[in-house]
Amino acid sequence: MGIVPMKLPEHIAFSFLLAQFGVQHEYGWPGTALVIAAGCLPDLDGVGIIGGWKVYRKYHRILGHGLPMILVGPLALAGLGNWLFHFPVLPIWIWSLVSLLLHLVTDVSFYNWPVQLAWPISKRGWALGLLSWNDLVPTLLFYGGAALTMILPEFGMWIAVVSILVAAIYVAWRAFRSETDNSWESWLSGGWTEHSPRFCRWLTGDFVT
Repeated sequence: MGIVPMKLPEHIAFSFLLAQFGVQHEYGWPGTALVIAAGCLPDLDGVGIIGGWKVYRKYHRILGHGLPMILVGPLALAGLGNWLFHFPVLPIWIWSLVSLLLHLVTDVSFYNWPVQLAWPISKRGWALGLLSWNDLVPTLLFYGGAALTMILPEFGMWIAVVSILVAAIYVAWRAFRSETDNSWESWLSGGWTEHSPRFCRWLTGDFVT
């Protein structure tokens, strides 16, 4: 399943952690919701699944991951925040843009399904494929960081820093260590799914295996 992208729940948790760097404190839960929405915008092209896997595989990581969404999506969310909550447009636009761009960074870095970042100007796809599908480490870091932030909101920014930094270090480490040579590492990097109940995989956002 190496051609499947970072799962939507991971994007939600990651964007929630990003909001702890200032948005949650400055704009409360409505601001955080906008940052999370921005972090999920690219995956709107995933609605192609309604037309079946062939349509999904043809358009996902293209329509929502290209230049139109990058240019319009965060601006639209900033306008929505201004209209509904009277938030200043510029800060919300910047945070929304950062959230969306980090979604693209993780999609390119994590798995081996090329992202057409410059679509429709260019159809070149980008993918590093540094992690295997169902690698549990980023999932646990993002889920755990998000949960801990809600329990200890006064330390939210620091929890987010540690969670994201450790995830980045892990991904960089995996880039130089593509082969797993011991049982626990193999288990964490995807082996845990063997013979596991489907419900357990659903908890991580894996609805396809």
